[in-house]
Amino acid sequence: MARLRRSAALFALSVPMLVTGVALVVLRTRSFERHVGSCALGADQPLCTGSAIRDHARVAAAGAGLVGAGLGLVAAGVTAAVPVRRRAWIAEAVVGGTTLALGVAWLAAESVAYRPGTAREDLARLGPWFDRRAVAASLLGAGLGLALGAGVGLLPPSRQARRSVVAPTLLPPGLAVVGRF
Repeated sequence: MARLRRSAALFALSVPMLVTGVALVVLRTRSFERHVGSCALGADQPLCTGSAIRDHARVAAAGAGLVGAGLGLVAAGVTAAVPVRRRAWIAEAVVGGTTLALGVAWLAAESVAYRPGTAREDLARLGPWFDRRAVAASLLGAGLGLALGAGVGLLPPSRQARRSVVAPTLLPPGLAVVGRF
């Protein structure tokens, strides 16, 4: 029963991350493309500002990171649903930590590598930079989600987790419902 609760908790945590991440990626990618398209018309266009374009890339990368984290939590939730040995959780934590470190290093390298230049140079470099940044952020998120899920899986079940109790309790400011899971 504790295994199913852990799995349900990991799945429940992954859903809002996936929804929010997909929304950010879709909306900000469209805005990014609109801004870059206006720069193709001319550098004097009102949407053609480097800071706005970089902001869209950063927010889209954050959305890609949320999608990656959601997928990492889904993978951990699947692992939690089936009976596995402790070695599987340790392997999942190692893979998650390695993926997290790779994502952090790649994202830092992409942030340092991009230097704004002339408008023509930027147009040629912006698309690939945007894509690489999104992939690096999704790796970072997937590693974080997988490592977090594996950490939850490595926690020993507590005695209180074996039985759930929900009881009304009278507290000084008023009435409350206290639950132990």
